[in-house]
Amino acid sequence: MEKASEKKVWGILAIVFGGIALLGSWIPILNNGSFILAIVGLILGVIGLIANRKNTKVLALIGTLLSLAAAIIVLYTQSVYTKSINDAQKSYEKSSRSIESSYSKSSSIEASKESAKASSADANFKWTDAYFDSIVDGTTTYDEIVAKVGEPNKTSTGTEYDFDSDGDVANKDCDWDLEDGSYTASVSIHFVEKNGTFVVDYKVGSGLK
Repeated sequence: MEKASEKKVWGILAIVFGGIALLGSWIPILNNGSFILAIVGLILGVIGLIANRKNTKVLALIGTLLSLAAAIIVLYTQSVYTKSINDAQKSYEKSSRSIESSYSKSSSIEASKESAKASSADANFKWTDAYFDSIVDGTTTYDEIVAKVGEPNKTSTGTEYDFDSDGDVANKDCDWDLEDGSYTASVSIHFVEKNGTFVVDYKVGSGLK
C-alpha cells in the first residue's frame, strides 16, 4: 500500500526554525536564542512526525534532525566557552596573586631598608636632652660640643656688635638636625668669639630625648 503525501506545513516550519538555530548555534550569547529556536523546531518536527505517521515524513524528519543538531551544538559550544572563561579567570586570579605577593615582598624589603636607615640616622645623632641641658652659655665652647656630638649639618658665620668689648666680634650659627630618623630633633646654637675661641651665646633645641 502506497503511503499518502506528506502534510508539509509542520516539516517546513521545523526546517525553518532548525536551520536558523543551526546558523547561530556557534556564536556565543546569540546561541542562547538559537537553543530556544532549536527546541521550537524540534517540537514542530515531532508534531510533523506524529501528524504524518501514516504518510511520508521527509520534511518533518529533516526539520527534527536540524533542530536536534542545533540544540546539541549549542550545548557543546556553551560548555567549551564556559570552560575557556573559567580557565581565563583562574589564570587571571593566579597572576593577581603573584603580583600581590611580589608587591608585598617588595614593600617589606623597602620597609626594612627604611627602618635600617632610620636606625643608622638615630645612632649618628649624638644629641640628648641631658647633654643639651649641660651646655652653659658663655662657657661651653664650639670645640667641646663638636668633640661630643660631631660637626653641625649647617654653619653660617658673620660679625656682630659686642657690648663687653665695645666692638664687632665674629659669630657662628650652627644647626644639628636629625635627618631620616625614627623621630625628628634639632639643635641650633649661636656662638660668639671670646679670646679667640667660639663660646655658646644662646641655644635652642627640640625633639631631644
